[in-house]
Amino acid sequence: MKKIKLICTSVLVCTLVFVLGTNASAAPAIAVTNASGSTLFKLYYKSATAGKVKVSIKNENNETVFHETLMRVDAFIRPYNFNGLPEGQYTVTVEDESGKAVEKISYEGEKIEKLIHISKLADDQKYLLTVSSPKPEEVYIYVFDESGALVHNEIQTIDKQFAKVYNLKNVKSFSLEIWDKHGELKRFASY
Repeated sequence: MKKIKLICTSVLVCTLVFVLGTNASAAPAIAVTNASGSTLFKLYYKSATAGKVKVSIKNENNETVFHETLMRVDAFIRPYNFNGLPEGQYTVTVEDESGKAVEKISYEGEKIEKLIHISKLADDQKYLLTVSSPKPEEVYIYVFDESGALVHNEIQTIDKQFAKVYNLKNVKSFSLEIWDKHGELKRFASY
């Protein structure tokens, strides 16, 4: 998938370079790419002439979250890291002497991969839930009985490692679901 995006971006940039090469008064050409699940966006810029270039990034509320001015450039590829910014729609604007180019992008924070495991302990009806996560994040834990009724729920903040023993002696069989802010992570069938 990344190779296809890279090829499409390369074709777009080459096409824009060709078009700009034949029309000196054209507005700047830009393209913004992002690998799915990454916080890094790449801005590709090409203009017919070298000059001062202003780059700005605004959020959904039209507030500037980043801006910079580059001098004497006619082309560049620059990375912009959105780590720490809230998810949402952003607008990238590039202005030079020949005009302005705008591109809207959608930022969805990186997904954090977690390792989740449940095991039955020797003591009857006690289960150990362990969750490992490289970054701190909240997970939502739900326990349902055999009829599908919710018997327990909680929110836990995972900071590298989390482990908890659940005593389910009053529940004949159960299912356990662990969710994060992106949706269901794991579902354990009835025990």
